[in-house]
Amino acid sequence: MQPQFTPTRRQLLRLAATSVLTLPAAAAAREPVYSDNPDSRYICVEPDCSPYVYDPAVGDPDRGFPPGTRFQDLPGGWFCPDCGAPKWQFAALD
Repeated sequence: MQPQFTPTRRQLLRLAATSVLTLPAAAAAREPVYSDNPDSRYICVEPDCSPYVYDPAVGDPDRGFPPGTRFQDLPGGWFCPDCGAPKWQFAALD
């Protein structure tokens, strides 16, 4: 039987500070490549996604973005409703 590892409070805080606090800054530094067509649909390229396609004609009404909202107009913190991938992990379809 192997001894069970129990992290200390300090180890947990260090892990939380390095993983949680740095991820938004890293994600904010990346921007998706936008299409010249403002009505383009965008597909999530995250390998674990179903895939999700953002269509401006439909928008994302469940999260407050009505039909007609272009992908470029979604805030930088918007993420894939299916898998949680950040906005920069989308590619233009049209």
